[in-house]
Amino acid sequence: MNRLDEVYKELKSFEQIHPQGASAYDIAKKLKIDRSTASRYLNKLVKENKVMKSPGKPVRYKTHSSFVNTQQADLEIRVGKSLQPILKKAMAAFLYPSNPLPILITGETGTGKTFLAETLSKIVNQTSDDKKQIPFITFNCADYANNPELLMGQIFGIKEGAFTGATEDKIGLVERANNGILFLDEIHRLPPSGQEMLFYLMDKGIYRRLGETTKERYSNVSLIAATTEDPNKALLPTLNRRFSVKLTLPPLRERSREEREELLEQFLKEEKKKMNTDLLISDSCREILLTYECPGNIGQLKSDIQIACARAYLRFLNNEEDRVILKKEDLSNELMDGVNEKIKKQEFNSKSNLYDSSPLPNIYEKLNEINKNQPLEITNVKLQRIIQEYIQILSQKYKPPQLSKKGWQKLIDKDLLDALKLAYHKLKKQLPASVSINQLYVLGLHLQNYRNHSKNNRYHESLPSIIHPNIKYRQSAQQLALFLEKNIGLNLPEEEIELMAFFLKSERPHSSLVEQSIAVILVTHGEYTASSMAHVTNTLLGNEVIHAIDMPLDVSTNETYERVKQEIQKNPNIKGVLLLVDIGSLVTMGDTIQHEIDIPIRTLSNVNLSMVLEAGRKSLVSSLSLDEIYEETKKAMFAFIKNDAQTATMHKKRLIATVCFTGEGAAQLLETWIKKYLSTLDQDVIVRTVRIDPTTKDTTVLKELKSYYDIVAIIGTVSVSIDDVPFIPAWELLQKEGISRLEKLLELTRNRIDFIDNQPIEQKEFATLILQGLGEIVTYINPKIMIEILDEFMPPIQAFFQWDNTRELGMWMHLGSLVDRIISAKLNNTMEQLKKSVPIDRNITITKEEEEIWSKLLSKLESTFKIKIPAIIKKELVKLSR
Repeated sequence: MNRLDEVYKELKSFEQIHPQGASAYDIAKKLKIDRSTASRYLNKLVKENKVMKSPGKPVRYKTHSSFVNTQQADLEIRVGKSLQPILKKAMAAFLYPSNPLPILITGETGTGKTFLAETLSKIVNQTSDDKKQIPFITFNCADYANNPELLMGQIFGIKEGAFTGATEDKIGLVERANNGILFLDEIHRLPPSGQEMLFYLMDKGIYRRLGETTKERYSNVSLIAATTEDPNKALLPTLNRRFSVKLTLPPLRERSREEREELLEQFLKEEKKKMNTDLLISDSCREILLTYECPGNIGQLKSDIQIACARAYLRFLNNEEDRVILKKEDLSNELMDGVNEKIKKQEFNSKSNLYDSSPLPNIYEKLNEINKNQPLEITNVKLQRIIQEYIQILSQKYKPPQLSKKGWQKLIDKDLLDALKLAYHKLKKQLPASVSINQLYVLGLHLQNYRNHSKNNRYHESLPSIIHPNIKYRQSAQQLALFLEKNIGLNLPEEEIELMAFFLKSERPHSSLVEQSIAVILVTHGEYTASSMAHVTNTLLGNEVIHAIDMPLDVSTNETYERVKQEIQKNPNIKGVLLLVDIGSLVTMGDTIQHEIDIPIRTLSNVNLSMVLEAGRKSLVSSLSLDEIYEETKKAMFAFIKNDAQTATMHKKRLIATVCFTGEGAAQLLETWIKKYLSTLDQDVIVRTVRIDPTTKDTTVLKELKSYYDIVAIIGTVSVSIDDVPFIPAWELLQKEGISRLEKLLELTRNRIDFIDNQPIEQKEFATLILQGLGEIVTYINPKIMIEILDEFMPPIQAFFQWDNTRELGMWMHLGSLVDRIISAKLNNTMEQLKKSVPIDRNITITKEEEEIWSKLLSKLESTFKIKIPAIIKKELVKLSR
């Protein structure tokens, strides 16, 4: 062990007895070395970020973990133990090497957002080697919310003449907080343009004062922001994503009584210190402060305690009492009004013994509302989600012990309730799927809705039919419906019986609604090998189609054999099993099991991820037999080997092609974005921009590239189809799912596989996709404003040129990036270069109708974004429309 390690070890040992840390003298004495030598080693450990140095005399040193624990303990005392995970995350972000990570704090008013920001700044100052105090600038955006220009001017600074009243240059908070911390409270009050400027500062470290157009300024700011709103709704997606760390502070009502007691004691100690006298509190007053509804959270609790203390202190000053005693009457009138109202409600409920009289959640009303507001066909996926939410609400809201026997009788007709009870006792052993009495009661709530719906006949839309994938639940629903018809004459239509199957399904949550006639079981040696491959496949396919069984080296073959047999017997309705294994005794396992349980089993060995993916995909096709799935999976194994050999001999470089209408704009922005996104493992990947004609969709260039490169994916605004090459729309790539898909493609193209075809994009998804897509690649425009304009003016253009959804979405993306490029050219005086980049077709003729159909949209874009779209670009847009 070298001397540096000895110093570090001794410091850790010293902290066990002396939590305040050790001085250089303490370490020197322990190790019997010079004080200056100990100081030198300790400061070296500080530079290596293993040790932290506290200010004051004498200077004390602590290990990093000890310092964090000390700070964390202090914070826990002040704000409660429920914040421990949040505090760990916050301190980790702000103690991140090189630069603190941007933090967004969300929570209701009074939950302690400002306190947390102030405390983090203190930690940074205490841990800094620099003796100079790091600036902490705080600003509440709500103070200037009614004047957006002045609000942005306060943050970024103002150039003289920027607006009426701006008579001189003024520095902003960003400049004052340079090399320090800027805390922006109520950040959602920033207008979209201000949010874009803030994003640019966070991303590039560059900003401009309000009114400046060319001069770029630089600032190194660590940003903490806070908001009481949902950041996904109140902030631009670009800004929201830029906050690396998001912390949500829980309201006081979600914290324990113990924490509230700690807060009460803390605030009482603070008030006692101010009064400089004894401070007592009566039991009744304490109980109210610990239990009353406190919508203003910690801030309100502190304020209410201060008001009560002020009243009690006044009595003490007037010699009415010899000590300061907080009593129930010292609490504010508003607080007591709320307490009394709560008591009245409790008394009323206890006397009346009423249950929630609000109307039952009603799926017919829900569907009617959707059809009224969104007159589009409800897809199976959406209907499944609505049904699951409906059942979940009924199950959670109406269940024991909240609802007694009398409670059910108030909600469900007596004959129906009695019939369900009888069905439970008579059918529970006969039904293919086991159900609980509570499941039948919850089903009764829906059947009551159906009865009411049939009587009132207020809703014109009938319930769409959707088939549950598990035959056990469908058969159980059929039997139960027949029983109700015989006993109480309840004649249910087919779609209602199908819906009943969803109520009867196992109460254990499922990740998908798929039912396979052929089961695919993956068995491999190792702790997590099978589980990992199954997880990748199930994630990419969106269904739990692969059942994994891991076989660690210390597990016997017999034990694994039993596990495989049990897995097969779980589902008695399967028609066959495809067993995917790696090596050894597992290869013959399928034949042995087949003789025992009389189910066809085929086995493939030497399994790889390509085979697992193919087996999973084919098992989703109900019409395929076990032998057909076996053969298709075996082909994938040989294709894998073939491609692997080809790669070894040809050494093709991998390529990602970005495509759009012009070969400019969106494709180039995507190319830049992808190059920055590629990890160090994928630096061999070439990204190439390609122009695709929107009418002919000629893929000659791409096919030519494919002969020289291994094309990983085609990404862009134009839907392109080439054999064996997956296409990822630009708007999908710029979402989490798209990013994950690209990552997997990059990973798996080292071992080539096929991928699932893309699902068609629906019109209602346009806004979300474009918002996320443009949010990643544009710099100057507000994507929300762009979407509003396109949503209003694009429909007649789409109808005139008869675009399909993919083509139209590509034009949305193209227009967004085009406007952003025009603004950039205007600001940087590069408009001529932009015009030159547009391909000129001198033979094209634009009709008057085509010009008129585009004119309203282009005029709106020009007036909104204060730009002039060159005639050559307008002409090119019409050409691209055809």
